[in-house]
Amino acid sequence: MEYTSTGDSSVVRACVCGYEVVVRTSWTNANPGRRFRGCPGDNGSYCGVFQWVDPPICRRAKEIIPGLLSRLNDQERQLNEYRQKDFKKEALEGKLITYRLMGTVASVVTFVLIILYVRAVVSCM
Repeated sequence: MEYTSTGDSSVVRACVCGYEVVVRTSWTNANPGRRFRGCPGDNGSYCGVFQWVDPPICRRAKEIIPGLLSRLNDQERQLNEYRQKDFKKEALEGKLITYRLMGTVASVVTFVLIILYVRAVVSCM
């Protein structure tokens, strides 16, 4: 591991795998929104290098943030459901317009065929 000293603390810069560490964000209930440095891993393997970037959060934040995240996720899920319903509605409206157009074209073609038939019958007399 490679460390860089910054004042009174050391910052991990590289892991034992030889990779440069990456900064990620924890979304666990115990540390929601807290950033940490760690091994980026290769094909799902991690060497275990880990260091918190942010200080621990207070007890009250640990109680509130998971509930807020849950509400946000519920709202995003509902928004996606509404978008899917709107997409389906638009698709159905598009089909309806297509069917109406096809009906109109069929009516016009039928009308033209009737006129041609009547002309042919009249010209034969």
